[in-house]
Amino acid sequence: MKTDVVALILAGGRGTRLNLIAAKRAKPAVPFAGMYRIIDFTLTNAMVSEIRHVGVLTQYRPTSLMDHLGDGDAWDLSGVRASLQVLPPSLGRAHSDWYRGTADAVFQNIGFLRNLEPRDVVILSGDHIYSMDFRPMIARHRESGADLTIAAMEVPWEEVSRFGVMKIDGDENVTEFIEKSPERISNIANMGIYVFRREALLEELHRNCPDGKFDFGAHVIPGMLGRRKILAHRFSGYWRDVGTLGSYWSANMDALDPSTGLDLGAWRARTNLDGRGQVFHPAAHFGAGSNVRNSLVSRGCVIEGEVVGSVLSPGVRVGRGARVVDSVVMHDALIDRGAAVERAILDKDVTVGAGARVGRADARGGFNEHFPTHLSDGITVVGKGTSIPAGAVIGANVLIGTEVGALRVNELRDVPDGGTVA
Repeated sequence: MKTDVVALILAGGRGTRLNLIAAKRAKPAVPFAGMYRIIDFTLTNAMVSEIRHVGVLTQYRPTSLMDHLGDGDAWDLSGVRASLQVLPPSLGRAHSDWYRGTADAVFQNIGFLRNLEPRDVVILSGDHIYSMDFRPMIARHRESGADLTIAAMEVPWEEVSRFGVMKIDGDENVTEFIEKSPERISNIANMGIYVFRREALLEELHRNCPDGKFDFGAHVIPGMLGRRKILAHRFSGYWRDVGTLGSYWSANMDALDPSTGLDLGAWRARTNLDGRGQVFHPAAHFGAGSNVRNSLVSRGCVIEGEVVGSVLSPGVRVGRGARVVDSVVMHDALIDRGAAVERAILDKDVTVGAGARVGRADARGGFNEHFPTHLSDGITVVGKGTSIPAGAVIGANVLIGTEVGALRVNELRDVPDGGTVA
C-alpha cells in the first residue's frame, strides 16, 4: 500500500532524569496539563498535518502507553485509510532485543516503511510539548530537493550544550552539526523533528547501523554533511523538551498562562479519555468554601479548599481547609482536610493526610541529596500510590518513592529539605 507521508514517533525513552514519575511508565506516557499525556501533542500535530499513517516505536515499560494509544481513533488514526501501529523492538535478533539508538529504532522497522512506500518519512520525538503543522516543512523539503530537513529553533546560548546544534548558510542549508557538546558553535538547535526522503533514509540507515552507528544526532546526520543536501526549517513557537523534573514542572506552569505560548485552548490537543474511566467523570465540583485561582482543574475533581497556580488531573480531591499552591497533582490524588501541598509534583493515587505539609511555595534553589542533577530549585516529588501520614512535614527538594505506605510511616513524619525516602 503506497502513501505520501508516514510518521514514526520515537517513544521508547526511559526518561531517567524524570526520576520516579517515569520509573514505571514510558516518558511519553507521563500525564501532562491535567487530562493529557506528553505524547498527545505529537500525535495531534500529526493529525493536524493530515499524516494518515503513524508508527509509534515503543520500548521501555510500554504498557500504559499502549493502553493510551488504543487503536488511534482519538487522533483519527484508525479506519480503512489511516492507521496507528505500535512498533516494539524485534525479538530474537542476534545482538540485542532493544533499540540501541534513534536510528537503530527506525532501522529495525524498515519493513513498516517498505510496506507503505511513502515518498517522505517524518521522524518525531514523543516527549516534546509543542504545536506544529508539519505540512509547510514537508512542502519546503520537497521544493528544495533536500534529502533531509531538520526543524530548528534558536535557544539561549547558556542552554546550547543540552541540544544538537547546527550552522546554516544563507539558503538555510546545514553546513555543520554537532550533538550535545560544550562547544558552542551555534545556538540554532535541533528539535528532533526530521523529514527524510525515503530512499535517502534507507540508504543512510544501511550505511550506519550495521557498523554500530545507531543515533541520528551523533552519527547519521554528521555523516551526511557534504554528501547530502540537509536543510534547516526554522520554528519560532512554543517548544519544550520536558526531560527533567524542573522542565516538566515549568511546562505545566506554562499551561496556566497562554501568553507563554503554550495555549491549550488554541492548540486543541486530542487525548484518549478511556483510561481510568475519565470519560465518565462528571464536571468538577467546587464546594461552598473553595477558592480556585489561576489553575487548571480537570473533570471529576472535588475542591473544598484552596487551589492556586496549580494543575490538577481528573479525580483529584482537595479537602476543606487544604491548600494546593504551584503544584502538579495527578489523577485521583487526595489532599485531605487542612493539608498543604506547595511547589510539588504528586503522582497518581497519592494521599496527603490531614494537616500534613508537602513542599514550600517560597522554596528556591537547593537540590536533593541523592539526586542533585534530577531535583532542584525547591520542587518536591511524591511517587505514585504513596500515602503521606497526617501531620507529616515534608521539606523542599524532597523525593518520596512510589507506594511508600503504612509499613514505613515513621520515615515520612518529618523529611528535611533535600531528603529522600525511596
